[in-house]
Amino acid sequence: MNRRLLSGTHECSLDDRHRIAIPARLREPFADGAVVGWWIDECLVVVPRREWDDLIGKTFGEMSVLDDESRELMRFLLAGAYEQDLDKQGRVMLPPDLREHGGIGQRARVVGAGDYLEVWDPDRLDQRFAALRREGVSARAKRLANRGA
Repeated sequence: MNRRLLSGTHECSLDDRHRIAIPARLREPFADGAVVGWWIDECLVVVPRREWDDLIGKTFGEMSVLDDESRELMRFLLAGAYEQDLDKQGRVMLPPDLREHGGIGQRARVVGAGDYLEVWDPDRLDQRFAALRREGVSARAKRLANRGA
């Protein structure tokens, strides 16, 4: 399926039932639902339901259940993944364990990350971006480019 990458940063508030609205311009890929879960960083991930299996496979490849680190990571990611349908306002619920992992209170930032969305506590995201800026965005880009060389 050819679709545009999910991008941008969007300020959101959780409602009294701990639901967050997926920004309207990003909702189309989520028509069949979403998987909401813990993610690798201290944030949450929201993936179109039909793309969850592919994302896990593409990101982590064939992890062996005999490898302790692989098994722990897969257990963590899959234990914290919840399939959900969006309501009529395009909202998904963030269960308590997910909110705790992400440090999510009443406010959140939804960040487009290509094939998926990340949900961040605004202060945590600001800290990570500030650290990247201090390191130098171009320095990081050069280091990553050299890995592929």
